Formats: sequence, C-alpha cells, structure tokens
Amino acid sequence: MAVYRKLPPYLTKKSRLIMENNKDVLFRQHHKLRISKTTLPDQPFQNKVNKSLSSEESFHSAINQFSREIIFVVELDGEIKYCNSAVKENLGFESAQLINTNIKYLIPVEQWTVFRAALRASEADSSFPLTLDCDFLTENHQKVNCSMSIRDERHHPLIEGYVVQLQNISRLREAEEKLKLHQLANEQIKEAVVIVDVEKMRVAFANQAFYHLSGFSKAEVMEGKLNLFKAPYCDLLFADKTPVKQIERFQKALMARKKFVGKIYSKKKSGALFYHRFDLTPVLDAKGELTHYIAGLKEIKQRKSKAAK
Repeated sequence: MAVYRKLPPYLTKKSRLIMENNKDVLFRQHHKLRISKTTLPDQPFQNKVNKSLSSEESFHSAINQFSREIIFVVELDGEIKYCNSAVKENLGFESAQLINTNIKYLIPVEQWTVFRAALRASEADSSFPLTLDCDFLTENHQKVNCSMSIRDERHHPLIEGYVVQLQNISRLREAEEKLKLHQLANEQIKEAVVIVDVEKMRVAFANQAFYHLSGFSKAEVMEGKLNLFKAPYCDLLFADKTPVKQIERFQKALMARKKFVGKIYSKKKSGALFYHRFDLTPVLDAKGELTHYIAGLKEIKQRKSKAAK
C-alpha cells in the first residue's frame, strides 16, 4: 500500500510517492504545477537521488544545488515556512535565518501593501501564477529588483501556503542600462565607425557619424546593400585621387590580416570627395579565424582645405 508522507516545501515542482515495501523513490509532476527550467535541471536526476539520498536533509542539498531562483513558501500574514539556498546567493541570508520570520522585513515598506494584495489576487486563479516586479532587501539593506511569481497552494497537501518564486533581474537591468549608455555614446562619437561581418560581407553596425559623413541612410547600410569590398562601393572608399601606394598597403594588410592605417580620399554617396584618416582593424576569434573588420573614418578638413588651395 502506498502512503504519502509530508515533505519539505521545496517539492513545489514535484510530488514524491514513497512505497512502504521497497522504498523506491519515484517522481511525478503534479497536475497543477509548472516546472521552471531555471529552477530544475534539464536532465532528470532520479537515478542519482535513488542511489545517494537517505534523508530529507540530503534531498534538500541535492535539489537546492540546481536551483537558481529564490523560492519561499509563506503564510497569508507573511510568515516564511520555507526558503531555499538560492536566498544566500541573491540576498545574502542563510535559509535558516529566515524560517519563521516575516517576509515583510525583506520587502521595502512602500511595496508591502502591493505584496499582500498580490497574495490575495493569486487566490482568484491558482492554475496560473501571478507575476509582477518587486524589490527585495539584501542583508546589507540594498534593493534587488526581482521578477516575482505567486501561486496559491494553501490547499495542496504537501505545501499548504503561498509559493513565492523570485528571479533576480537587477543584473539584467544594469546590463540594459549600460547598453543604452553605449548606444548614446556611439551616437555622440564624431569619428565614423563601421563594423563589417566578414562571413556575410555586409555592414553589421555603423554609428550616426558614419551616416552623416558618407551620406548613406541607415536603411541602405543595414539592409546589406553597402559592401565596402565590392564595386561600386569599394570605388567610393578609394577615390581616384588616393595615392596608389596607399591602396597597395591596404591590399597587403588585408592579405596578412593586419591593421591598416592611412590617409585616403573617398567619395560620399553624392560623389563629393573628402579626405580622411582611415583605419581598418581585423577581429579574430579564439581559433584565429577572421570574423569582423572594424573601420574608422575621421575627416581631415584642414588637409583637405590646403589641397584645395
């Protein structure tokens, strides 16, 4: 006869059936619960558990090593019944510190009311978790922005509480902000910059200064019409007024996969000449294969005006 035994709340994603006779441990997915790929490993670890686990403590250790998200089980008043080891990495607390304390001490005062309302709202539909963003406080009282999902599992025989799952998105937000800053910085750079994808032989990136200098539009460049190494665009890069020695140096640098720096005449889309410092840097991958070129164009107005005189 199979009997159920009360298990720790980390089994919010799996329910365990223990057989009295042979003590085989089987896993099955509960029909109401969704398994998160970031919480549990992609490959089943049932065999490893069967061989090595002899107690609930060792099972705690085994399952928590795969968890990348913070998991709480809380009462309606906020008392924490369970939290996994991911809370240490993300918030700095030991799991044992937080058991039987109130989760409101981890949430900024101004967001506590929203959190309580979210618990109540999760009761309306327990088949899908309620998801929202919420800040949590670290042991050092620093705010960590998290994507939070709440599920009402008070009537589940193994859980009996609200399951709160957190994913730390602070680093993602920081990366997004840095990317925006880089994009803004590139727009302010006066030197034209172009990145060429060698495999596709097309422009992968060009900053605003390049569009302004060359006269090409972003649509013309990014749609793959501009190829600096093929006619008619290579003729625009090296205008007839460019010394032959510079062109030969450029060709040798390409063959040897070395950086080229020279002063050349080029044509804009309109056909107008401009004199500039041109450098082309090859980018190699870990295997030594050429992947990209980074080109820089800086107009030399003074030199151009002297030539005109």
